[in-house]
Amino acid sequence: MFQLLLTLTPLLASPPRAAQETSAAPAPELPDAQAAEGAATPPELDEVVGAELRGRDRPSGVLDAEERGPVGRALLEWGGLRPYLSDRGFEMEVLYTVDSSWLASGAVEEDNPLTRGLLDATFTYRTDPLLGWSGGTFHAGFQWFHGVDASTRYGVVQPITNIDAERRTQLGRIWFEQHFASSGTRLRLGKIDANSQFAFVDGAASFLHSSMGVSPTVFLLPTYPDSAFGLTIVQPIGRASLSAGVFDGALASGVRTGRHGPSTVFESPSEAFFIGEAAWGWDGGRLALGAWRSTAEFTRFDGAPESGTGGLYAVAEQVVWRAAERGRGECTTFLQLGSADGDITAIDEHLGFGLAWSDAVEGGTHSAGLGVSRAGLSSATGAGFSEAAETAIELYYGFEPVEWLRLKPDLQFIADPGGDAALEDAWILSLRATLAL
Repeated sequence: MFQLLLTLTPLLASPPRAAQETSAAPAPELPDAQAAEGAATPPELDEVVGAELRGRDRPSGVLDAEERGPVGRALLEWGGLRPYLSDRGFEMEVLYTVDSSWLASGAVEEDNPLTRGLLDATFTYRTDPLLGWSGGTFHAGFQWFHGVDASTRYGVVQPITNIDAERRTQLGRIWFEQHFASSGTRLRLGKIDANSQFAFVDGAASFLHSSMGVSPTVFLLPTYPDSAFGLTIVQPIGRASLSAGVFDGALASGVRTGRHGPSTVFESPSEAFFIGEAAWGWDGGRLALGAWRSTAEFTRFDGAPESGTGGLYAVAEQVVWRAAERGRGECTTFLQLGSADGDITAIDEHLGFGLAWSDAVEGGTHSAGLGVSRAGLSSATGAGFSEAAETAIELYYGFEPVEWLRLKPDLQFIADPGGDAALEDAWILSLRATLAL
């Protein structure tokens, strides 16, 4: 599998000639000293929030409280608390995402539509202005999910949207990060969504299907809906970076860490989840290679015990076309590979690839994408699958009728849903609406 990555990487790193002729001139290569100096600058708060809300379809604007009358101002400004905090340096973002899905044909018998919603409220604060603490960033994220988990109801192995979960209300993230200007090192401690720093696919962030944004072979990754307490470090080295993290691994024992505090860090179960990643970036492109390991005790599909499990993953992304004028559109291609132990996990191999088009028409708020995710299913005795893989093909188009609302019609074809030969291939139509409040 990784031989395939090495074969395709040069193709991803070099856009076709036609794309090179029509794209803007690439950014000049920076000397090592300048690159190191740039890496020593902490990311803007909007970049931090964007990484935490990757895949949430953030609209370009927000609902204006002043235009909503006294009741609207009270609700949107939280009785005056929101502008008070904003004036003191807190960056706040509130997104409400609603997904409605219709099963057009195939898979299981199910009522239509299935609707669910997720409220994300984030608070981010840089400690310099009021506290005089240089390089510190505080972040918290509240989540409320309601409705039905459509992916479970449809019987698929890979979630059809990246908000599907069981009902929950939780403080999904709360962490402090210290940036060291001399080296560019970022040290983060707290309840962390690991996918904001590991195994992410920026080029696929606008897809609804969960596997487009993170390989399902990293099945114990502490990410939505089950982030976990941990410690991470990111060290830039010129245009490259090394990242490592250790997390509470109680998810492997069935503990829903997204709804829990740090108790399982210090008490039973005492499992740990380790992950490391090396990444290289260039103009319009990125390559990341990662490995992970869980120390938990597992029961194999054949009933035998096994101590610990792990896997590998790789991500490659490249802008293959860019409009002559920056901000007027670009196409990005992406490739994902992943592998895990098929004696323990349902998905032991993964191949994902696709093309995403941002700023698809003049105005800069339209997007489109076509992607494929093939989840290879375990053939181990006792795994229970009658098909070798479940494959999802997704096509979407996103636009903003108003600046505070983003709509995204989405069509997915699921071949061999659930790895069950008795189920017909499924066609699923979804509509996502995201409001910025």
